[in-house]
Amino acid sequence: MKKLIPLLLLLALLLSACAGSDSGDKQAAQTEPAPVDTAETLAADHTVISLNGQSAEIRGGGARDEGSAVTISAAGTYEITGEALDKAIVVDTGDDPMDVTVVLNNASVTCLSGPALHVRQAKHFRLQLAGQNRLISGTEAMLQSLDPEASGGALYSEDDMDIEGEGSLTVCGYLNNGIACKNDLDLNSGSITVLAANNGVKGNDSVQVKGGSLSVSAWGDGIKSSTLDKEGKGYVEISGGRVTVESWSDGVQAATELRLTGGSLSVTARGDGVENSSKALKAESLILLSGGTVSLNSQEDGLRCSEGSISITGGTLEIVTLTDGIQAGEKDSGIGDVTVTGGDLRISAGSRAVKAQGSFSVTGGSIRALCGSEKQSPAAGSPCLLGLISGSAGDTLQIGDLESIQALQDYKCLLLVREGLSAGAQISVSNSSGNFEFTVR
Repeated sequence: MKKLIPLLLLLALLLSACAGSDSGDKQAAQTEPAPVDTAETLAADHTVISLNGQSAEIRGGGARDEGSAVTISAAGTYEITGEALDKAIVVDTGDDPMDVTVVLNNASVTCLSGPALHVRQAKHFRLQLAGQNRLISGTEAMLQSLDPEASGGALYSEDDMDIEGEGSLTVCGYLNNGIACKNDLDLNSGSITVLAANNGVKGNDSVQVKGGSLSVSAWGDGIKSSTLDKEGKGYVEISGGRVTVESWSDGVQAATELRLTGGSLSVTARGDGVENSSKALKAESLILLSGGTVSLNSQEDGLRCSEGSISITGGTLEIVTLTDGIQAGEKDSGIGDVTVTGGDLRISAGSRAVKAQGSFSVTGGSIRALCGSEKQSPAAGSPCLLGLISGSAGDTLQIGDLESIQALQDYKCLLLVREGLSAGAQISVSNSSGNFEFTVR
């Protein structure tokens, strides 16, 4: 039953965003959408592929209609318009890979048995967005037969892939992943919505979000990298744009490093923490926050670095979690530092606000945290107010004449590091239970 309820919620989201993608679209498929002017991005000799149900009209060279798929086999730029029902777009330039650019220009492609757009072989693949577009694999009825070991996605590239443009793209991965790439995946611009029965956005070697907007709703991980055996690979980086993730497993998971340097990121991880992991941000060797705005809500840890350290040098971070807010290292390993040299952190944690198997130090920035554990450790470096004070969600804590903090859940401990605190000073803190005196460490 625990799995069924989130699955039904995901199904409702998929149906809403991908409405009209099945048989009801057959009538609409007879009318080709009006193309968007892409003269600035298309070469004069580009090929135009006009989709109409299960057929396609091709004007130009390098592509052919093979019935179940339109195959692109030569270098060049290909503009795709119209609607295809149970038909795929395949890019395969053979053993001597060539650069290919595909422009989706008010295009809708549905493939019932595999990727709607599949890049099998290309030296470098660019996907440009113009107008409103959809890529759909399978139907909603296929969600319950998901094979979690399967690979691929509704948009699937076996080589590097860049996505850009001023248009929009909705990707519905009923069969498996939404967007999947075996190598490096760069999201540069455009408005992208991904709904997936497994992982939302997956780049094996890397995922970079540099601009535009990305909204992900996924039964598996929201955004993910998986490569561990290539030097400098396996990372996820968000440096710009607006990213929203809702997942029923981990929100953003990096096989090696997770770097947040700009833009905005909002994550809701809805897994139960038992059958499905539910960490908002997770990486193996490093989590770095140096800029941008990050908001996290999760059943398990907000930030979790399993075998390395967490470094926060700037940006803003808000965490609401039922377990630890920030955790670095494995239990009793002695490895896993949490270092804060800048930024503004606000944490509401059911357990500890910050748990480091190595060291925990703050030499800049600020931390405002309420947590449910009485075992919270103080921060080394800057003056730190750490005190046991119990209360309930909805409480307002007044901290001397410095500021007030609103409690988002029940708490037992206050951790405060900010300007205006001096070691040895006495600070009065009041809540609904009364007034308490604490000494700044």
